[in-house]
Amino acid sequence: MKFGNIVGAVAGVALCANAAAAQVCQGDLSFRNSSTHIGAALAVSNNTTSFGGGATFGHRQGVYAGGSVGMASYDGINGNAVAVGGGIGYAMPLQQKSAWQLCPGATLGFSFGPSQTVGGGTLHLSTQTATVGASIGTSVPLTKTVSILPFGSASFGYTRATAKLNANSTTNTDSYLLLGMGAGFQLTPSLVLRPAFSLAAGADLIDDTTFGLSVTFALPH
Repeated sequence: MKFGNIVGAVAGVALCANAAAAQVCQGDLSFRNSSTHIGAALAVSNNTTSFGGGATFGHRQGVYAGGSVGMASYDGINGNAVAVGGGIGYAMPLQQKSAWQLCPGATLGFSFGPSQTVGGGTLHLSTQTATVGASIGTSVPLTKTVSILPFGSASFGYTRATAKLNANSTTNTDSYLLLGMGAGFQLTPSLVLRPAFSLAAGADLIDDTTFGLSVTFALPH
């Protein structure tokens, strides 16, 4: 089993976590009409499929935060990985009275599994991923009821992957620039559908490009 297959899926799990917790700067719903959002996302790469869901809490401007849980499956590998993560950000206008929103932020995620039988023992796999960066986006009305929310992001990512078999363990680490872009489609004041993709530039990963689709719903007051 190659570490790249495991580490490469982390980007997909991270995308699910972020897609379920976003602001206008990330192509998603503003907290203007609701302080609580829930969402779900699907991410696909060459060798993995990931899905997850979560909730976010915040205000139109200022601090917002959220958490998520997800699952990843791997081509040619039995079993799934379970991932949990969280993120925090700060939403602010790019400049006074600007329609563009800038959001610095950070995320932290953990994945556990899959476990594989090797000889007479069980191989346990786990990863930890952290990102720090910023995103920028805006809202552009298309009709009276539909708006498009284009966005772009850049962050520094660090991933640590560990495989343990009995008393032995092996660890690989990787650092990379995680670039993202996409556009949300706000179909109603409470609903956004958002396609996006991310690229782990400079990473020693097999699955460095991930495509995702998410949906976010704002809970009523």
